[in-house]
Amino acid sequence: MTTTTASLPDGTAPAALVAESPALPAQPVPREGALAGVRDAVGLLVRRAAAAARAHRTGVVLVLALAVGAGLLHGINFDGWPGRVNEDEGTYAAQAFAIERWGQISHYSYWYDHPFGGWLFIASYTTLTQAFDRTATAVTAAREAMLWVHVASCVLLYMLSRRLGMRRFFAALAVVLFSVSPLAIWYQRMAFLDNISTMWVLAALVCVASPDRSVGAATRAGIFMAFAFWSKETSLVLLPGVYLLLWQNRDHRNWRFARRNFLGFLSGIAGIYILYAVTKNELFEGEGHVSLWWAVKWQLFDRTPSGSVLDPDSGTRGIADLWLGMDPYLLGAGAVAAVVLLVAVRRFRAVAFLLLMQIVFMARNGYMPYAYVTSMLPFAAICAAGLLDVVAPSRGIRPLVVLGARNPGRRRVVPKAPSWLTGAIPAQRGRPEPSRPGSNQPGLSGSGSSGPGPSGPDSRTAADGGGPVGGRRRVGFWVRAAAVACVLALGVLTIPPRWAPLLRDAITDDAGAPSREATQWFIDHYERGQIVITDDNIWTDLVVAGMDPVPVWFYKLDLDPAVRRTVPNGWSDIDYVILGDLTPTTLETLPTVAEAIEHSEVVASFGDGEVMIRKVIPPTCTDGTPRGARCTAPAAGG
Repeated sequence: MTTTTASLPDGTAPAALVAESPALPAQPVPREGALAGVRDAVGLLVRRAAAAARAHRTGVVLVLALAVGAGLLHGINFDGWPGRVNEDEGTYAAQAFAIERWGQISHYSYWYDHPFGGWLFIASYTTLTQAFDRTATAVTAAREAMLWVHVASCVLLYMLSRRLGMRRFFAALAVVLFSVSPLAIWYQRMAFLDNISTMWVLAALVCVASPDRSVGAATRAGIFMAFAFWSKETSLVLLPGVYLLLWQNRDHRNWRFARRNFLGFLSGIAGIYILYAVTKNELFEGEGHVSLWWAVKWQLFDRTPSGSVLDPDSGTRGIADLWLGMDPYLLGAGAVAAVVLLVAVRRFRAVAFLLLMQIVFMARNGYMPYAYVTSMLPFAAICAAGLLDVVAPSRGIRPLVVLGARNPGRRRVVPKAPSWLTGAIPAQRGRPEPSRPGSNQPGLSGSGSSGPGPSGPDSRTAADGGGPVGGRRRVGFWVRAAAVACVLALGVLTIPPRWAPLLRDAITDDAGAPSREATQWFIDHYERGQIVITDDNIWTDLVVAGMDPVPVWFYKLDLDPAVRRTVPNGWSDIDYVILGDLTPTTLETLPTVAEAIEHSEVVASFGDGEVMIRKVIPPTCTDGTPRGARCTAPAAGG
């Protein structure tokens, strides 16, 4: 039927044929722009998180309890133990201070020693919390940021453990090992870039182990791995293990896109580092400027090696002995478990590979960073607890994690994956999950599965132990349970006595006091215009106190031409040196600092000589010159 509107007035259509339009507002509705989208996105995330929390109350309560416990253990006396044993903490704090207060990447010339994302993270925290203004020292502020990094890492470690199929008890055990070990407390409290990069690597692993196996999860994993690179470039060493887990958990339907997004976002975000060097004309070496290429060559080839861990006299062996002296159990148990899991248990293969790969790297004749062990700790904890989870029997339904996509043409028979918090990596399609002994459900073939299920006579015999098969299974159940119980009992009897003294020190010992006391003493006795040489653990605190001129980081005095020009007369232009004892090797590379120390006298000492304040005495000073007076300095070498 056709309808014409020619006979109607003004050519309008009949009212019955016109859809009713919504009433227009009297005034135009103002557009809220991007803020509305952000608000809607945040609201959606909050609603999803609330729904997940309601659906998995037990897991949420457990992970919150673990996070609170880890926060308390690592937060109590975090500034006191360990003491200021490594100057890298002060360097990263000083660089974060330079970003926050001066808008510079570094407090001195940035020479591409590391990407600056790590101390940018610290600077973001200190800016939001005003940490540099309210904490005792700059290192304290940076360590405070590490506390929250550790809490986040504990949550991520629990999530990863659950997504690898571990039961709640053993996932929680992995977090406890990761957090309570004295070795972990020692390194995770210190403001190291390794702690930040390890957190991002764990986040990437959580994403690649997602039960959704979506392109979005792979994309997020690539972004997090790029963040890990920006925190510390050595985290790319872990990329093969992360990619292995991504491959194991792949879905053939979207694998091509997931792989491309993972590698694309990783390389794109990490590549900004190279682009930054290009825009600064610092990609390649040239006269009068630093370069990324020179820094890479120095890190890989020119840096003095620490030797192999197989050499008993090497520096690497000394660092390894330090680790094992603090805690031989976590690394030892993790390494042994990793060998078994790598060979026998496919779902833990990527994590075991990540741990063993880092152990093998220690055998090379290269440079060994002091905090190298930091990225080994979470994987050692997962392997140690994961092997117990594999051996421990279960009476009820327990997900059998089967990684790797095979037979993609068959119907996917895996039940719906659990939530982001408690879900294990699902079996790939085409790989039905067999039923567990003693379960009340069939294998993962769904309600339409053929063959005897638990309601059939065969399954009743096996489950009830009425036949020889059921008897063997029952014996195996108790043997495995006894083995796990013996291991746990042995650990309870052996580990606490070894850990207790160090844990007591971690809570009560104030080994950071000498550095803080020396800083405060010098601030109280400082006279304007004096040139001070110090380390980075104290440098930022003196700057915050308003010292003018700005103190000099002792490494830069001999290695940075711009700094060297500020003391034209060499060591005799220096007034004070605030340092501990330096090794002969260090003094050989810093001749100006060595001469200043040689021509100085100690005016204050803290912590049995851990930090000493030295007054430099120029050669024109006589014996009767007052200690606080400044002598006329001759030309260098006079």
